[in-house]
Amino acid sequence: MGTWEFPLVLFTVLGQWAIGLALTITLVEYMFSSDLDEASLKKLRVGGISVLPLVGLGIIFSVFHLGQPLSAIKAISNLGVSKLSMEILAFVIVGVLALIYSYMWWKTPASSSKKIVGLLLSGVGLIAIVISSKVYALPARLAWNSWQTTAAFVLTALLLGSVSVAFLLSKIEGEAGQKVRRTLGIFVIAAVVLVGLVLGSFAQTYGASAEQSAAVAATFASFFFAVRLMIGILLPMVFAGVFIANQKSSSTFAALTLVGVVLGEVTGRILFYSSVMGQYPWF
Repeated sequence: MGTWEFPLVLFTVLGQWAIGLALTITLVEYMFSSDLDEASLKKLRVGGISVLPLVGLGIIFSVFHLGQPLSAIKAISNLGVSKLSMEILAFVIVGVLALIYSYMWWKTPASSSKKIVGLLLSGVGLIAIVISSKVYALPARLAWNSWQTTAAFVLTALLLGSVSVAFLLSKIEGEAGQKVRRTLGIFVIAAVVLVGLVLGSFAQTYGASAEQSAAVAATFASFFFAVRLMIGILLPMVFAGVFIANQKSSSTFAALTLVGVVLGEVTGRILFYSSVMGQYPWF
């Protein structure tokens, strides 16, 4: 487990989940503001309030990666030079916006201004994810130094966000509800297909260098990849198909899909770290 980098796994996945959740909720609000009934808004309220805890937990877990957690403030001392410092600052800003956003969903869920905050949080959050991915774009780590790292990080946000909102609105009814369900199903399908394309592109790097070949082999031969494929890719595809067909899904199936996707992204991120750091252990 020494090369899993579990604190970083949780920091990146939880932070990206929060940003994707805020983005999907905001898109649904802008696209279907007149179609959402009171029951649907109550469900979205749960998601909106959840954004802050997800960001907060991610930041807390990130501290456990540091050799001296009490000196964490020093990590922000090289702004303009260090990508790591920029990442920390970006997620601090995300945390502040998440606080405002979740507070508004908690106290004033009927306020239309929360959509503006959600849009701002989504934009800053996507920038933070890109910055975070650039921390790993190192010439010395060929398996990470590509567009695939950025794409994978962004797609984690989009997949987790869309599945989370689909779970929250899995029981939405009526003609308007059908439109919302179909759109969310398309969001999920699109995210899963893009994840597959990124994985396929990563597989094609086999043979480009010794490190890349080892990383590809370690990824696709791993039991974790089989788990991710089954519960993090195939399961949401089935779930999205149900949504697009406008067939009602049980709450249990929706919940299992969300749990599966979360675990799928966690296992995928474990492979991201272990497939490379297993070749170059830090200690």
